[in-house]
Amino acid sequence: MAQEPLHIASEFPAPSVEDWRRLVDKDLKGKPFTALQSQLEGGLSLQPLYTQQDAAVAPPGVAPYVRGTQALGLTEGGWLVCQEYSEPDVTQAAEAIRTDLDRGGWGVWLHLGDTHGVRVPDAEALRRLLAHAPLDTTPVHLEPESDPLAAAQRLLHVAEQTGVSRAALKGSLGVDPLGILARTGSLPMGLDATLSQAAPLVTSLREAAPGLRVLLVSTRAYADAGATSVHELAWAIATGVAYLRGLERAGVSPDVAARSVQFAMSVGGQFFPEIARLRAARLLWSKAVAACGGSPEAQAMVLHARTASTTKTQRDPWVNILRATAESFAAVVGGADSVSTSPFDEALGTPDASARRLARNTQLILRDESSLNRVADPAGGSYYLEQLTQDIARAAWTELRRIEALGRMEQALTSGDVARVLAETRAARDKAVRTRRLPIVGVSEFPHLGETPVQRKSRAEASTAPATSGPLPLRPARVAEPFEALRDASDRHLAAHGARPKAFLASLGTVAEHTTRSTWTANVLAAGGIEPADQHGFADIADAVARFQASGAPLAVISGPDALYPEWVPALTAALKSKGARAVAVAGRPGDHEAAFRAAGVDVFFYAGADLFALLSSLHQQLGVA
Repeated sequence: MAQEPLHIASEFPAPSVEDWRRLVDKDLKGKPFTALQSQLEGGLSLQPLYTQQDAAVAPPGVAPYVRGTQALGLTEGGWLVCQEYSEPDVTQAAEAIRTDLDRGGWGVWLHLGDTHGVRVPDAEALRRLLAHAPLDTTPVHLEPESDPLAAAQRLLHVAEQTGVSRAALKGSLGVDPLGILARTGSLPMGLDATLSQAAPLVTSLREAAPGLRVLLVSTRAYADAGATSVHELAWAIATGVAYLRGLERAGVSPDVAARSVQFAMSVGGQFFPEIARLRAARLLWSKAVAACGGSPEAQAMVLHARTASTTKTQRDPWVNILRATAESFAAVVGGADSVSTSPFDEALGTPDASARRLARNTQLILRDESSLNRVADPAGGSYYLEQLTQDIARAAWTELRRIEALGRMEQALTSGDVARVLAETRAARDKAVRTRRLPIVGVSEFPHLGETPVQRKSRAEASTAPATSGPLPLRPARVAEPFEALRDASDRHLAAHGARPKAFLASLGTVAEHTTRSTWTANVLAAGGIEPADQHGFADIADAVARFQASGAPLAVISGPDALYPEWVPALTAALKSKGARAVAVAGRPGDHEAAFRAAGVDVFFYAGADLFALLSSLHQQLGVA
C-alpha cells in the first residue's frame, strides 16, 4: 500500500520573527530584551536568534571576498602550515626550521631583530638561517623589527647567491613601517620616505616575482598590547590604506600596490567572533581597495593568521595546547591563507622540540584528520556568523573613519591615540580577569598549586629598550599576568620559608550545605597562591578554634550556608582573632550583616563578581607575602 508523503512544514503557518519576539517578551515578564543578549568587546552584542535574512548570498571567490578569495576555498592542498621563528640564535632557529619542514611544515615566518627576533646582521647569517629551506619551493615571510628594506634586500641577495630566480620566490618581504613604529617606538626614515624607497621594489617585483609580496600589515603589536578584535581589524585596514596612499604618491598604482600587500593578524580566544573577524577583514580590505581605485582582482586579501600571545599562560602551560588548537581551528574556518600555531611554552621562553612538534601537529591533525581543507568556507550559511561578520565590519569601519578623521594611522600612533584606546581596553579586560568574568583555566580557575614548573631557556634580549619620549612602543601584556604575579609571590614565599601561605578553611554545616561554596573558595585561594586546608563541620566554636590552631595557618576563611552566618561569624571571627589569626575572610556576600561582621573583625568577603585579585593581594600583604 503506497504511503502518502507527509508535508508537515506546509501544514502549519510559518512563524515570523515578530511572533517569536512577542512570545519572548511575554516569557521575560517585564525584563528587557537585552537580558538575552551577550556583550562582546568593541561594543558588539550577540543576539539570541539569527534568521535567514542575516545570511550573505555572494559565493566564495567573488569580491568582496567575505567567503574567501578562491571559488573552491583551500580544498586543493589546504592552507599553508607556516610556523614562526624568533629564537635569537641562528643555528638553533635553522634547526627548528629544518625539523618543521621535514615533518609537515610548508612555509617559514621569520621574526628578525636584535631584541625580540632572530639575529641576522647580514646576508650570510640569513643564508645560514635558511640553509634547510629551499627558496624555490618554500614560501619565506620576513617580519623585521627594524630597517625592513635591508632585510628585504638580504633575502633577494640570498636567492641570487643560491641560484633561485625571483620568479620562483614566494612569501613576503615584510616592509611594515607602521608595524615597526608601533613595536619599537621609532621609525628613523619616516613613513613616506620608507614607502618611497620601497616603491621601485614593489614595481619591479610585481612582474619579476609575482609570488612575493613586498609590504606587510602586521597587527602583532596591537594584539599583544590588548586590542579588541574591532580595533585590531580597523587599525590593520587603516595601515593598509596608508601604504596604498604612500605608494601612490611614489608613483605606484593602487592596483599594483594592493597586490603587493600581505596581512598578518592574531587570532584570540573568542572562537566565533574571531572567525567572523577574519571574514570581515577580507570584506573591509576589498571595500578599501575599491575606494582607492583597485580592480576586483586586486581587492583579494592575502591573510596570515597566528595564534595569539595574549591568551597564553606561564602557569599550567599545557592548557595552552587547547587554546592554540581552538585558535588555529578558528583561523582555518575563517579562511586564513596561512596559519602559525604557537608552541604551548612560548610564554616561558624559547620553545623546545616537543612543544614545536605539538604545535605543528595541531595543524596537521586539523587538515589531515579533521579534513578542514575539504570544505570551502565552512562558516558560510551560518546566520549567526554571517551577521556577526557584518556587525564586526561595520564597527571596524566606524573606527577606521575615526582614525582617518584624526589624521590617519601614523598620527594615531604618534599622538598617543592608539595607546589611549589600548589602555582603556586593557583596563576593561583586566577588570574582567580580576573578577573572573573572564576565567583563565589553570590560573584563575582550577589552579594547581602543586604543579611541576615547565622550565625553558629564557630568550636573550637587548639590555636597553628603544629610547622614546612618546606613547610608543606599545607594551605587550598577557591576560593571565595579574594572577600569575600572585602565584610568583607564593613561590618566592615557599622558597624563603619552606611553605606556601596557608588558609584554614572553616566549612560550616553539613558537607551538602557547604561543599559548593567551600570548593569555590578553595579554588579562589589557590588562584592567589594560598594553600587551603579544609575542615568540614565543627561541634562548636571552641572546636573550630582548636583545629585552626592545630593547622598553623595565619589566615582563616569561614565558608558555609548564609543561614548559619549570623550565628557563627561574629563569635567565631572574634575567637579566631584572639588566637592569632592575622586575617579572617568570609565566603559569600554579607548583605545586611556586613557592618556587624566587620565590627567582629572580618577583613575580607569573597564572592562571585568581586575583585578577587585585589582581595587576594590584600591578604598577601596581611600575611607578609612579598
